[in-house]
Amino acid sequence: MAQNVSRALYEDSHGNYWVSVNGGVGLLDPEDGTIEFMLHERHPELKNFKLILSLCPTGKDCFAALGDNGLFYYDAGKDEVRIPDTRKDKYYKSGIKYFGLLTDARGLQWFATEDGIRIWDKKTERLYLLTMSEGLPNNTVSSILEDCDGVVWASTLNGICKIIPREEGKGGYRFSVVAFGVPDGLQSGMFYDHAALKAKNGMLYFGGAHGFNYFNPGHMVCEEAANRPILTGLSIFNTPVRVGEEYEGHVVLSAPMTRTDKIELRYDENFISIAFSGLNYANPSHTYYKYRLKNYEEGWTETRAASLGRAVYTGLRPGTYEFEVYAANGDKVWSKEPARLSIVVHPPFWETYYAMAVYVLVAIGMAYWLSRMYVRREKEKMMEERRENARKQQEHLEEMKLRFFTNVSHEFRTPLTLILTPLGTLIKQQGDVDLKQRLTVIYRNAEKLLQLVNQLLDFRKLEMRGERLSVSMGDMVVFVRDAVEAFRGLVKEKGITLTFESKVEHFYMNYDHDKVYKVVNNLLSNAVKFTPSGGCIGVGVESSVRNGREYVAVSVRDTGCGMEEGDKERIFTRFYQVEDGHKTQPGSGIGLHLVKGYVDLHGGEITVDSRSGEGSTFTVLLPADLLHDEKATVPHGEDKETVEASVLSAGEEDEEPSGGKKKLLVVEDNADFRAYLVHELSADFDVVEAGDGVEGEEMVREEWPDLVISDLMMPRCDGIAFCQRMKNDIHTSHIPFILLTAKMSDDARIESYKAGADSYISKPFNFELLQVRVRKLIEQREARKETFRKNIEITPSEITTTSLDEEFVKKALAFVEKNMGNAEYSLEDLSKDLGLSKTHLNRKLTVILNMKPLQFIRSVRLKRAAQLLAGSQYNVAEIADKVGFNTIKYFNRYFKEEFGMTPTQYREANKRENKSPKA
Repeated sequence: MAQNVSRALYEDSHGNYWVSVNGGVGLLDPEDGTIEFMLHERHPELKNFKLILSLCPTGKDCFAALGDNGLFYYDAGKDEVRIPDTRKDKYYKSGIKYFGLLTDARGLQWFATEDGIRIWDKKTERLYLLTMSEGLPNNTVSSILEDCDGVVWASTLNGICKIIPREEGKGGYRFSVVAFGVPDGLQSGMFYDHAALKAKNGMLYFGGAHGFNYFNPGHMVCEEAANRPILTGLSIFNTPVRVGEEYEGHVVLSAPMTRTDKIELRYDENFISIAFSGLNYANPSHTYYKYRLKNYEEGWTETRAASLGRAVYTGLRPGTYEFEVYAANGDKVWSKEPARLSIVVHPPFWETYYAMAVYVLVAIGMAYWLSRMYVRREKEKMMEERRENARKQQEHLEEMKLRFFTNVSHEFRTPLTLILTPLGTLIKQQGDVDLKQRLTVIYRNAEKLLQLVNQLLDFRKLEMRGERLSVSMGDMVVFVRDAVEAFRGLVKEKGITLTFESKVEHFYMNYDHDKVYKVVNNLLSNAVKFTPSGGCIGVGVESSVRNGREYVAVSVRDTGCGMEEGDKERIFTRFYQVEDGHKTQPGSGIGLHLVKGYVDLHGGEITVDSRSGEGSTFTVLLPADLLHDEKATVPHGEDKETVEASVLSAGEEDEEPSGGKKKLLVVEDNADFRAYLVHELSADFDVVEAGDGVEGEEMVREEWPDLVISDLMMPRCDGIAFCQRMKNDIHTSHIPFILLTAKMSDDARIESYKAGADSYISKPFNFELLQVRVRKLIEQREARKETFRKNIEITPSEITTTSLDEEFVKKALAFVEKNMGNAEYSLEDLSKDLGLSKTHLNRKLTVILNMKPLQFIRSVRLKRAAQLLAGSQYNVAEIADKVGFNTIKYFNRYFKEEFGMTPTQYREANKRENKSPKA
């Protein structure tokens, strides 16, 4: 023991002495003062407990060892160790020193630590912690004792305190702490650990730095209940408020605080402090206060003050509050009644009841106004919808009118065709000059009627935004000059002088020839219409540059009646007509509307300069840098009908294809027009007829015509559907198809070509154009047949007109090629492979290639033989075998019929020319 420092000693019931030494707890031999063994030698879990500061009995032969690393319990009778897991402690802190342990009469265990007093209630398994926040003089508690009345006394490094446990509901405790210091008679504020003793007479002894203090708690006189505290002062924003004086324009305190039970503050006076006193003159340093501000905080704030107490509140919202404060003496005996102060914080004027009432009234007014606005808006919306519906209904009615007139116009075109076509023939054949002149007048007026019909159709296309430009390069000067020349005869009859002048000799540009022609023609027609006899009409062409862009300007000026200023603004509006008092020149009101629409399509501009009684000048500006419209192309190299007629009509009296008359099928629902076509075509062709697409399809399968001429618009089955059915059927896809229609739009033309039509002709038409087109289509068919016979290389796309025919020839060629070396491959085999009967196969190949199926098989074999002769080293016999000929005799004979020379001669000829033969 000489080298060990002992801090605690415990004797169990067996007379064993347990002592704390350096390194832990050991069993002491009292005879020689040696340590028999250390507990951690038997219980390794105790090796971390090196410094034990106290051994406190907890029962028979049981003690608790407290030290710098916590505590553990030891049962000497059972030699058992228990280390409580303080990590589960809600107040857990690692490395806390334990100085003492007290188990009081209530069964509560009090642990003196360097971090306050921990109190453990075994019954409720609840842990309490008392620190300086709860009133301890210091958090380091040196010793702890219980007096005879169950009051716990604890010494700290800064005085002694008395702790009174009071039971609360649900088995809990509330602890009142009263602290004592040097002013209360202590020898020093610092007390040592383990320097405490409770004597048998109830005296308590605590040793400190300058001696020790002792007292008998039972002889100490408890103070009576504290007096009711008083309020002593008020500050706003740290400025003391004096009685009767104004603060920021108003008096807050009209009487001293001791006699004031209510104060009123403005909304911005929300930072206040209230001073109060417990009137504890005997021991002012042991005065305790607890206070609260109702409607601001829920709990009580408890504090200790040597003299005056003070409560501070910030951010008070407008409202009513009540301040309460209790006072307590050194024994924590609280006053029975608190001091009270009612505090009213007035809201700003915008938060007062009057303001709220105004807000409500304003809100009601706004709601009423908004509802009125909503109702008005809904009414306006309803009226707008009605106007929109009326507008749409009007547009629908106008569209119905336009559709009606358009349909009627389409119906006009067929009778006009029956008038113009025979009339043109009569004029050419008529020798009587007088009769020819009268017929010419009829023809001219019929053409005028056709022009009006076309104008109405153009107007509807423009209104429906169905017009598109189809531009191409041309000389604008020559184009306008030709248009002017067409009016020479008319102006001569009316006695009008017509002149043309151009400041440039030529002006090449891209433009839509058809639409520009209609623009110039319409302007000239109006000029002729409104210019009296003896008047003048002048047409001019010149170039100009605007904003770096080149334009061509076409002007038409006349010396007619002119127009008023108001008419100039509306002259291009549809259906608008200038008021003419004499009504001598009626019109439709759509001509100039069409002109402006076509000019706008070109991105151009049209202006009018006119004076009433002096005449008018219309000027059209068209940009010279328009691009080509690549979408406006026509299949098979066809252009507009006028170009088609001029190209195909030159020298068309070719010889008729061999084999007798070709058979034509005419499909037309108009009986008169059908009869006319049959009559005119019968001179050169064998013609059969049908009334619509359904009958036409039946006639095709009965008569197998060489060409079909069909109207576009027919009942039951129209021309488009009829054409599609024919072109999509392998049996009839090879038959050429011409569509006749009163429709002039590009959309109708495109739809026809998509359906597979070979040609498209608009009514009314020049009958010679139809004849030429029929002959050319038949000749093209015959030419494709010759192509197959002459060419060594077989290209299906060059000998067919439809994709279906091309696919058919490709399949036929593929099957023959596949069976090239099979001499037994026959007509029946090819029919089976192609899925056609022998009759249909025979008819199909005859129409497309002008040869029978066996001829086709033999021709393909011979063409392949010619290729082998020209490009391989095989001898004639080997080649004959490879292309399916059993004997060299037949091979030589058929080869000579096909190419006009024997195989040997063919090979020699190719060697000399060093190239493949071309028929």
